[in-house]
Amino acid sequence: MNMRTSLILLLLLGSSAAHAQGLGEIRGRVLDAQGNPLLGASITTTAADRSQGTAADENGRFVLKPLSPGIYTVQVSFMGFRSIEIPGVEVTDRANYLKDLKMKEATELKGHEVIGYKRRLIEPEDPSRQTLLASEFKHDPNIKNPVQFIGKSFAGVTPTANGDGLYFRGSRTENMASYLDGVKMSGIVPHVPPSAISSISVYTGGLPARYGDVTGGVVVIETKTYSEMYEQARALYLRQEQDEDNTDQPE
Repeated sequence: MNMRTSLILLLLLGSSAAHAQGLGEIRGRVLDAQGNPLLGASITTTAADRSQGTAADENGRFVLKPLSPGIYTVQVSFMGFRSIEIPGVEVTDRANYLKDLKMKEATELKGHEVIGYKRRLIEPEDPSRQTLLASEFKHDPNIKNPVQFIGKSFAGVTPTANGDGLYFRGSRTENMASYLDGVKMSGIVPHVPPSAISSISVYTGGLPARYGDVTGGVVVIETKTYSEMYEQARALYLRQEQDEDNTDQPE
């Protein structure tokens, strides 16, 4: 199969996956250097040439929603302060909490600041859910076996002796459920090609209402969106074309 055919297939897979996934959001607070909220600070986000914005409230808090799962760049600006840019913010089907964003007063020499994005495995406001994103497990060889990978990577989850199921804090394997892009599969963990996975989450207790009929744990697997699959295929295509050009050049 040539690269152009592979690119088309990946685009089709990504397009179908995108329709099945839920929407997420980005939350945070904007403060000055002393920790005071900056009412009215502008927060915008861009991904795949689409932009969306909001403003901080009197407590400095903001919510950007709804956002399709994917990778975003967040920009924060406020008059008299250096603007902030946070690239690589990954959004899944839930609220994504940024650390408090403290803005510094602007100077004539420097009016822009880029800060790194670091996601937390467990969110304080949702402690029963643990999440890993594709960028965090893409080099882990265990991802080829989802049961072993989940048992190794998430606290409170143990693979069965035969390696076919999972125990969640002692509950029976038949009492767990998996959701693949929102589709429920009781008692099993679906095998999904690692390159197609966007995120894996587990709930070990305190299940949300939508999982109310499950008495054990829950595994939630989201596949990559159209834009993620497109960028993945495009990068692979460009790398192979560059390798071919290098091979054709005379020594």
